[in-house]
Parts: sequence; structure tokens; C-alpha cells
Amino acid sequence: MNDHARNNVYFKNKQDFKTAINKFFTVTLPEIADSLMSRINDNF
Repeated sequence: MNDHARNNVYFKNKQDFKTAINKFFTVTLPEIADSLMSRINDNF
């Protein structure tokens, strides 16, 4: 999420931040879901 929604981004207010996070979950995440499989594993 940080890579796509908030890295190096200044949000003027809470609503701008909320909009960016909601857009990530509704638009971006479905588009990049397949590529996340290689980044997520059981080794914390």
C-alpha cells in the first residue's frame, strides 16, 4: 500500500488521505493483486 498510495505524498487534510487509501483498496489493489503473491510469505 505504501508504494502505491502514500509514499512521499503530502496530504493537505484527512479527507485527501482517506480518498487515496480508499482508491488503493477499490482500484489499485485488484489490479496488482497477482504481483503481491511474490512479496508476501510466511517469513516475518
